[in-house]
Amino acid sequence: MRRDPGEWLEKRLLERAFLAVLLAALGLAWLCSGGLVLWLMHGTSIGPSWVDWIVWLPAAGFLAAAFYKLYRDKRGWRLSDMEKGTHAEKTIGQAIEFALTRESCAVAHGVQEIARVGDIDHLVATPRGLWVIETKYGRVPKSEFREVLRRIASNVQAVREWAPETPVTGCLVFGSEQEKRPKATYTHRGEKIRAFADPTALMRALRKDAQGTGVSPKLVDQVWELGKLEAPDQSVPAG
Repeated sequence: MRRDPGEWLEKRLLERAFLAVLLAALGLAWLCSGGLVLWLMHGTSIGPSWVDWIVWLPAAGFLAAAFYKLYRDKRGWRLSDMEKGTHAEKTIGQAIEFALTRESCAVAHGVQEIARVGDIDHLVATPRGLWVIETKYGRVPKSEFREVLRRIASNVQAVREWAPETPVTGCLVFGSEQEKRPKATYTHRGEKIRAFADPTALMRALRKDAQGTGVSPKLVDQVWELGKLEAPDQSVPAG
């Protein structure tokens, strides 16, 4: 079976939701059991008042941690942003597969095996080379945009190490209409990164690339292998 687009983010969403529920359950359990103990102690006039804090502080800590986990994690990712990101990856992933209908093309979604930072949203093989595609749902705050470019550039370098004889293109594509149209290219430490304002623009570029020749059938097969749910060890450079 193949990994679906957006699957990596969906797993992160489920993990966060599970952890938040677990923390909330621990907080409520501590609150209920500790409250019962305090009621019994106060009812018999046993125990100093500071014992109350042994119950209230941990319970409040568990509940606060659960709320924070639901709102955002240590990386600053909010659940609402992750949900939008998942939707964007699915939309763009479907657009990519629709655009690539030739046998000389391949696509793998949520590639972690060869990524240097996080995962590669979509790794695409066309007859002219490899594409490292990062998707974003909406506007990326200026304070975060540089980090997005760094992530793409790092994963482009990782793919070059995996397939050293193949041209690799990094690109950023948005899943929703932008208030301000992005530039055609951005540069991060000498790495040029193409940008597309919507999935349709990316589809046109991929279809143009699909008309070329040059990438070996072996590399196409290896990209398909990366897209499987349980991909084999891909640490050896591609042939």
